[in-house]
Amino acid sequence: MLADSETVAKYVADLHDLLNESSFAERKSFVRSFIKEVKVTGDDVLLTYTMPMLPRGLTEEKLPVLPVDTLGGEGGTRTPTHCCTGS
Repeated sequence: MLADSETVAKYVADLHDLLNESSFAERKSFVRSFIKEVKVTGDDVLLTYTMPMLPRGLTEEKLPVLPVDTLGGEGGTRTPTHCCTGS
């Protein structure tokens, strides 16, 4: 089943924002994630790709934020210097 025009418009707007806000390396990595092949024959170009889509029925995907644990303890994460150790 094909997506309706409103859904496609939302994807296009999101993609536009993503590409405008990303660095060149991020844009290149993103495009490479779904472009499978580019074949040029004379004036013709064949582009084989898989469009990233959310599973059917989902309009957005929420993922949990990775936990941030501080491992340094009371004194922080830096190696103490003589000025801070009382030596």
